Amino acid sequence: MTTIKQEIRDFFAALIERETGIVYGEVNAHSLDNRLHDVAKLLQFADVDAFWAEVKRDGVKAAAKSLLLDLATNNETSFFRDPEVFEFFQKAFVPNRPASSAPLRIWCAACSTGQEPYSLAMIMADLKTLGQGVPYQILATDFSERVLKQAAGGTFSQLEIQRGLPAAMMVRFFTQVTSSASTLPLYKIKPELSASITFKHLNLLTPWGSHGPFDIVFCRNVLIYQNVEMKKKVIARIAATLAPGGYLVLGGAESLLGLSSDFELERHGKACVYRVKAALKASA
Repeated sequence: MTTIKQEIRDFFAALIERETGIVYGEVNAHSLDNRLHDVAKLLQFADVDAFWAEVKRDGVKAAAKSLLLDLATNNETSFFRDPEVFEFFQKAFVPNRPASSAPLRIWCAACSTGQEPYSLAMIMADLKTLGQGVPYQILATDFSERVLKQAAGGTFSQLEIQRGLPAAMMVRFFTQVTSSASTLPLYKIKPELSASITFKHLNLLTPWGSHGPFDIVFCRNVLIYQNVEMKKKVIARIAATLAPGGYLVLGGAESLLGLSSDFELERHGKACVYRVKAALKASA
């Protein structure tokens, strides 16, 4: 694997940051190099230098740009990732929600291949069997159209199913299916769970339209890759989409410290979540 010139790194790092907010610097330069090698290979160039020669000559073509930005995002996920977050949702958030005739509105702002929204839907199904069910809607968005396609299809490999999903839930909520492309079993989410989830392509750095208000927003392990100004911009816009008393849930390594004064930190067991301030919503 050839060494990538710094000017190539700088060019594509700037492109990725401009389009997605994801920052590639010295610390994660190796990750950028790997992604550039993957792009060159998938586009059938001899190497990154050959790809770069075309870019300098003709600019970044739409297909190359789409592939690069897709690969630049981190789509690592699993079912019930960070269990304390889902425990908060099941035992504190839903039961303590003020009585309302309106459906509970949930936004998974970086849903990747769908494990997060499907985990939440499974919890809602469990609560329904306990007599605590409420109508709900989940909006699941992601920057990557590739992962959204899998998420909307609701079909997972055995390896993906085994990551975080209890066996009893697999039996209850999934149907084993076959595919001509693989001899290994696949597992498809049952329609009663997917019916309440809408999957949509969305870039957090571009205008969102009028999707809100939401009672809770999950935006986990996204801000960690953004620069400070982008973090502040995204957080402010999320605050504006939340209903009074609404919550923002971040990743375990993320914090609003020094980024926003629109929220109050709450601790529920091992989970740290952020509740939008009443004064902010009163003035909205």
